[in-house]
Amino acid sequence: MSVWNEKNSIAEHCWKYGNPGFPVFDMHGHMGPHYAIYFKRGEAADMVAHLKRAGVARLAFTHHYALWEPAYRNANVFEICKKFPDTLRFYVGINPHYPEIIKEDLAQFDKWRPYVLGIKMLAGYHKVNVTDKAYEYALDFAQERGLPVLNHTWGGRGHYNDGPSMLKLVEKYSNITFFHGHSIFGDYEYAEKVVKASDKSYLELTAVPGENGMIEKLCALVGSEKLIFGTDLPWFDEFQAIGGVVAAKISDTDKRNILHDNVERIFGKEW
Repeated sequence: MSVWNEKNSIAEHCWKYGNPGFPVFDMHGHMGPHYAIYFKRGEAADMVAHLKRAGVARLAFTHHYALWEPAYRNANVFEICKKFPDTLRFYVGINPHYPEIIKEDLAQFDKWRPYVLGIKMLAGYHKVNVTDKAYEYALDFAQERGLPVLNHTWGGRGHYNDGPSMLKLVEKYSNITFFHGHSIFGDYEYAEKVVKASDKSYLELTAVPGENGMIEKLCALVGSEKLIFGTDLPWFDEFQAIGGVVAAKISDTDKRNILHDNVERIFGKEW
């Protein structure tokens, strides 16, 4: 990968070499099959090869099965990450319908380092609101340790992971670093409120690069220092999402913040 030269823009480098010229961190991925869609690249080896082509140095993901299948545990995801130690990191998938599995899996958290980063909640699909007691054990665990929690979020009102619910969460758990997946998509009034309610609150950009002008809007609302990059790989493609960021009408400093620097500030240089 050619190294980006500050005399040229990140966009120019990307169009010429197919990558931005510095390591990209994707903080929202998945893995494995899903009943609703065909994935060309849904397994680890194919995903990692694709990440390298796009200049993505790290993917933080949750396996679909770890979110849905009680017979498939997060320990299996740890074994996958061990095969790709330079690229893969994972969130512990939380299914609120299986409280004993949550406790058993989190009891192994320290054994899974350095590959495990934090926790992933998918309230909208599990149909249990993020403020429900079913998540308290996992959230208390993250609060005590200062872990990141990636939530699936969406706009509108009355959803299991809408803006008002996320605001309650960040106000209650001040020591958790919240990654708001999809940036509370479509409800950017609450996206701004949630981020400004906590200095450990970040908007994650999955699906946003497909909306013309939306990255610029979010930078204006909360600042590029509060945005992190994600794709939902293999649901969406790295090249499309990176292209959306580097083509946005924001500064190269903003682009670096989103694609790399903010995550490095959160986790350090060695994560």
